[in-house]
Amino acid sequence: MAKQVHHIRLLAAIMFADMVGYTKLMQEDESRAKKLRDRQRKIIDTEVLEHNGNVMQYYGDGMLCMFGSAIDAVKAAQKIQVLLREDPKVPVRIGIHIGDVVYDDEGVYGDAVNISARVQGLAVPGSVMFSGKVFEEVRNHPGLKVRAYGEHELKNVFQKTSIYALATDGLVIPKPEEIEMQTGSFQNSIAVLPFANFSKDPENEYFSDGITEEIINALANTKGLEVASRTSVFSYKNQNKDIREIGKSLNVSYILEGSVRMYGEKIRVTAQFIDVKDGFHLWSENFNGELTDIFKVQDDISRKIVKQLVENYLDDNPSKIYEASTDSIVAYNHYLKGLFYWNKRTPESVRQAITYFNEAINSCSTYTNAFSAIANCYTYLGALGQMNGNQAFKLAERYAQESIRLNSTRSDSYIAMGFVDLFYKRDFAEAEAAFRKAITLDPNDLLARLGLAYYNRAIGNYERMVHHNRIAVKLDPLSLPAKYELARAVSLIGNFKEAHKIYEEILELDPNFRGALEGKSITYSESGDFEKAMEQAQKYLKLIDTPFTGVVQIGYVAALKGDIKLAEENIRILEERQRANPGIDLSIDFALIHACLGNADEAFKYLNMAVDKNTGAIIFVGSMFPFHKLKDDPRYGALLEKIGLPRKIKKAI
Repeated sequence: MAKQVHHIRLLAAIMFADMVGYTKLMQEDESRAKKLRDRQRKIIDTEVLEHNGNVMQYYGDGMLCMFGSAIDAVKAAQKIQVLLREDPKVPVRIGIHIGDVVYDDEGVYGDAVNISARVQGLAVPGSVMFSGKVFEEVRNHPGLKVRAYGEHELKNVFQKTSIYALATDGLVIPKPEEIEMQTGSFQNSIAVLPFANFSKDPENEYFSDGITEEIINALANTKGLEVASRTSVFSYKNQNKDIREIGKSLNVSYILEGSVRMYGEKIRVTAQFIDVKDGFHLWSENFNGELTDIFKVQDDISRKIVKQLVENYLDDNPSKIYEASTDSIVAYNHYLKGLFYWNKRTPESVRQAITYFNEAINSCSTYTNAFSAIANCYTYLGALGQMNGNQAFKLAERYAQESIRLNSTRSDSYIAMGFVDLFYKRDFAEAEAAFRKAITLDPNDLLARLGLAYYNRAIGNYERMVHHNRIAVKLDPLSLPAKYELARAVSLIGNFKEAHKIYEEILELDPNFRGALEGKSITYSESGDFEKAMEQAQKYLKLIDTPFTGVVQIGYVAALKGDIKLAEENIRILEERQRANPGIDLSIDFALIHACLGNADEAFKYLNMAVDKNTGAIIFVGSMFPFHKLKDDPRYGALLEKIGLPRKIKKAI
C-alpha cells in the first residue's frame, strides 16, 4: 500500500538554483565538482534559513527553496550569488517566481515550480532572474535595482511571462540578446519521426512505434532540449513529406528519422540526424545487436543526438540518457504491444492493452511503467461505463499504488493515482495535488494537464478548465484528444463558435474522430439547430460497429426537439443494449434522455444508480447540459452532496 500523504496548498515564492556544467565537471574532475557542490549547498542552506526560507529539495547540481515572501527570496538570492562569486567561484543560476503550490512531505509541486525553473533557465552564471509577479512584490523596495527584459514565451507556460534580472552590484546581468536567444530560438529543438518497420512481419509495427516513443521520452528529459510531442510526430507516420516542410510545421531545427528491422533475435536500427534548414544529414548510423541490446541502442541514439547539440546549445552532456524501468526484454516487448493498443483509445483496444500490460508485469514484477499504464486502462473503462466502476477503479487503484511504491519519481505514477482519486474516491483535493505533482515531475506530460482540466470541470471552475485545456493544446497542437477536450471546454462557457471551429479542425485531421461529431451534435442542440444536431448524431452512429441503431445521441436530440416518440424508442434501444451487455453501465445515458424529456423522477433514479455503481463520468453531472433542467429540484443538491461535489456548481452556459 502507498502511504497516505497529506497535501497543503499555499502561496509561496519558489527559488531554483543550479550549478552550470556540473555533469561535465564530474566527468573531468569529480573531486573538484563535489567540493564546489558542497560549497554551493552550504552557502544556500545558510542564507535561505537566514532569510526565513526552507530548502525543500536537493538535486545533483541544484536546489529548490521556498519562501513566504518574494522580498526574502530575492534578498537571499542576492547574498548567495555575491558569496558564490568569491573564490573558489561556483557558477550558479538562480530563478524566482511566486504563485500557488501544493506542499507535502515529499516536496513542492505546481505551475509556480515549473515557471520558476523556466525563469532560472534564462539566467547566466552569477545572475538572479525573476518573473513579473515577483517584480510587483519588490519593485518599491529600497536598495534593489532591476533590469527588465520584456515579455517572453517560456516552454510549457501558457501565458507570456515578464522577465527581470536583479541588477545590484556584485551580480552578473544578462545581455538582452542572451535572453532573446533562449526564448526566441529553436536551435535546441528536435522531432523524432516514427521509425519505419522494415521487418518482414508487419505485426512488428508495435516495436518500431515503441522505440520511437521511448527515444522521445528519453530526449524530453534532457535539460535544455525542446522535443516535439509523440502525437505531433505520429501524425506524419507513413507520410512521404519533405523533411524541411515537416521541420517548419513542427517548429524544430532537427529531425531524427530511422527504421527498425527484426530478424529472429537480432535487430538493426538505422537512424539519421538531419538539419532542417538544408536537409543535410549530420550523421547516419546503423545500430546492430541482439534483441536484448535494445535498451543500450536507445541510449546510444539519444546520447549521440545530445552530443551533437551540447557544444552550442545544451548545458551538460550526460553520460547516460535512456533509463529503462525493466531489464527484461520479454516484459519490454509486451509493454510496447500494450502501448500500441492503448494509443488507439477505443474500449476494445484498451482491453487488448490490458492483456499485454499484464503479461509485461508477469515477466517483470517491478515494471513501473506497466503498472501505471494498466491503472490508466482500468480508469478509462470505468469512467466510460465500459466496465463496472467499483471493479475497474479498485483494480486501477491497486496498480497505481504499486507504481508509486516502485518508483515515486515518475509523473505517470501520479497521473494514474490522480485519476483514481478523481473518478473513484472522488477526493478532489488529492486528485488536484497528484496532477500538479505529475506536472512538476514532467512539465511536458499532456495527460497530467488534461487531468487538471477534468478536475476543474468536475468542481465547476470552468475558467481554469479552459485554461488547462489551452495549455494542453499548446503542448501538443496536433493531439486530437487535447483539441477535443478544448472544444468541449469552450462550449461549456458558451463559446459555441470556437467549439465548432475546433471540431472542424479535428475532422479535417481525422474524418472518423467520433467525439468531434458527437460534440458538434451537442453544440447544435444547445444552439437550437436540431436538424444539424440530428445529422451529426447520425454520422456518429455510422462509425460505431453496433447492432443498436440509435441510442443516446439520437434520443438526446429527439427529446430536446420535442419528438417524444423517437426519444422513447431510443430509450427502448438502450434497454436492449443494456440487456445484451450486462457488463457495461448505461445509467447516465438513460438519465440524459429522461432529463431532456422532463422525466425528473426517472432521471434522478438513473443518476443515483450511476453514483451507487461508481460510474466515473458522474462527477461531470454539473457540466452536462441536459441536467441543468434538474437544478431547481431539491434532489439535485442532494445528488451533488452524495457525489462529494459542492451543493452549488457554477452553471455551464
